[in-house]
Amino acid sequence: MRSLVILFIFLSIASCQSSSQPEPVQYSVPTEVEPYLKSFRDEASKRNKSVSTDNLIVTFGSAQSEDVCGQCILETGKTPQITLSSDDFCWKTASVNERECLVFHELGHCLLNRAHKTEKFPNGAYVSLMNPDNVAVYATCRYPIGGDECDKRDRRDYYIDELFDATTPTPVWGN
Repeated sequence: MRSLVILFIFLSIASCQSSSQPEPVQYSVPTEVEPYLKSFRDEASKRNKSVSTDNLIVTFGSAQSEDVCGQCILETGKTPQITLSSDDFCWKTASVNERECLVFHELGHCLLNRAHKTEKFPNGAYVSLMNPDNVAVYATCRYPIGGDECDKRDRRDYYIDELFDATTPTPVWGN
């Protein structure tokens, strides 16, 4: 009887394992998105972070609503999938920096397991590229430092540092 119970447990475990096998590695990314994936890997490497984009599907499609330019679908055991809206506002007329912000934001969800972060600095700028309202935080310099211009390089560095390390301290321009 005891050996029968052990056999039953073994078969139950084996059958569960075979039905919950992860999907095979898949990689499908549009050519025009590839440079942003390379940049993401390069930025991760500069920060001594290991990030693999080998198992990823990125497609262009329709946004869920007018305000959504991208979506990450992340399910256990399945290939992460990013859908980017190809409409004029989200991709076609977006600048290179705006596209990078969008792709990095979605990769933050899919590859870094980052959730949205809604906090703002005292100056009104979002604390993170992972905010749900304006992923182009360093693309257009909407939050000038003491004038009409801002240092895009400084902002980009901060937001990417924070993307890979949520404990990044507040930059001088955030106060």
